[in-house]
Amino acid sequence: MKVQLLVSKWCPTCPQAERIWAEAAQKLPMDLQILDVAERDGREVVSRLRIKTVPAVVVDGTLKAVGVQPLGDVLKLLGA
Repeated sequence: MKVQLLVSKWCPTCPQAERIWAEAAQKLPMDLQILDVAERDGREVVSRLRIKTVPAVVVDGTLKAVGVQPLGDVLKLLGA
């Protein structure tokens, strides 16, 4: 499963989301990518999916969540 976490340097909640998703990646098998929306790869995903806010979570090419979710919700989102 490919998980992309879209973040920004100016986002006050993005570091918290990064920590939670890194913890989830230790518990479940996934290809976790953290993409800054100011960089090319991040901009491509934002443009393709018309994402308007960060943090945003894309799982296998589909926008699944926006904002910071507790670890339990993240694991449920991923089917654990």
